[in-house]
Amino acid sequence: MQPDIVWIYCDELRTDALGCYGHPTMRMYTPNIDRLAASGVRFANNFCNSPVCVSSRMCTLTGLRPEDTGVYNNEGSWRNFRMPFRPETFPEVLASMGYCTANFGKIHLAREMLPGPNSDRRAFQHHDRRGAEMDFWSHLGDDGVQMVRSPLGGMNGGVYPAGELYPPDEVMTRALRWMRSVESPFLVRMSLLQPHTPVLPPESYMRLYADQDPGLPEPLPDTMSEFEKRVADIHGLDRMSWEKLRSARLSYYAQVAWIDTQVGLVLNELERKGRLEETIVMFGADHGNPLGDSGAFGKHTFTPTVHRVPLIMSWPGTLPEGEVRDDICESLDIGRTLLGLAGISGPDQFRGRDLFTDPEPVAIYSTIGFGQPDSKLAPNGGIGEWTENRGWPRRCCIRTREFRLDKNVLIDNQGPPPEDEDVFLIDIRKDPREFTNLAADPDYADIVRELTGKLEKHAESGVEIPATCLVR
Repeated sequence: MQPDIVWIYCDELRTDALGCYGHPTMRMYTPNIDRLAASGVRFANNFCNSPVCVSSRMCTLTGLRPEDTGVYNNEGSWRNFRMPFRPETFPEVLASMGYCTANFGKIHLAREMLPGPNSDRRAFQHHDRRGAEMDFWSHLGDDGVQMVRSPLGGMNGGVYPAGELYPPDEVMTRALRWMRSVESPFLVRMSLLQPHTPVLPPESYMRLYADQDPGLPEPLPDTMSEFEKRVADIHGLDRMSWEKLRSARLSYYAQVAWIDTQVGLVLNELERKGRLEETIVMFGADHGNPLGDSGAFGKHTFTPTVHRVPLIMSWPGTLPEGEVRDDICESLDIGRTLLGLAGISGPDQFRGRDLFTDPEPVAIYSTIGFGQPDSKLAPNGGIGEWTENRGWPRRCCIRTREFRLDKNVLIDNQGPPPEDEDVFLIDIRKDPREFTNLAADPDYADIVRELTGKLEKHAESGVEIPATCLVR
């Protein structure tokens, strides 16, 4: 019998917000996620293939890189955007083999991938977005939720008042109702907007952290890449009061405690139905959030708080229990792995590997940004130019177990001159926070040469999208 698949997918979730991954100073309230990790396999070295919502989600569902689909940033969801081809998703492969598939909550894909009455193909057979609305708090106003805004206006903290209906609860309520109504086998994704902005946990979850201090980010070193420095300059957290910054960080961790409750609802439902040994439960995220640690409250960088994402897979009786894996893996692996666990051979389209049968890769790649004259750091808000009023660059990253190297590969639709490449090399073993650039260190010259060559070859394969598709 093929297993049911329950996929709990968060937005902007960093690993240290979970007890099972560990926080350096705080005690995390995530007993249900920790319970899931204890019953399965936790991947400690998992990375997204693009550190932003749309392109990361596209990579995960299609098993393709941004260079394959042309989706390099959130412009991929704009009305005029068109991909060079319409790729298949692993939920579609599962559906073709008899699975019922559904997504509840956020979806945020290229428009050609969205389910709907005018679509001849659907990434999921059923989609219900209720509970994923970003304006769920607006009837209460900023004062009503004690909104904490960053200098860019981001809704990075606050409290949802007690006694008010909490609309995000709808995602899990509707997903569990659907699970009870369909026959096996099925794939259901509970795609939570949280802890993405607006970060407004219910009041009871803020009380869990009343006796803890999330601290403040340490001063940024001068050794960061110019790319990361520019991101920090645009976010301008130096203009945010320490009180607000600390409050926003605490709100984030409280929001994750609410997520943990949602995971508990799923596990309790499966346990009550006696379905735990017939169900793969997977927990993960599209990317992380630096929470000010690199001078920003946004994604778009390859810093570990953004690039590394949690991944937990549990299937009691089939997968190992309590195993922690430190081999390097990526979001591209998810589709091929789930198909393998279901006994289905995926199409050749799917890159990545089966995490339980294939060997660890030497390196993985990630990419962010279109690199066009009108490109912005945050395109949905129209915010963030590169230096000298140029368009925001496309930047690529290669990671191995030992090293991370990233560089700009396209600015204003041209390959940048050497002074604008901003090559950034990290020796992860010596610098796990990934702040100190060793690209100019002669002791690392051979490593820079090798990784730069691989990265440039990778970047050359990227498809380009017509400028008419990048107009909102």
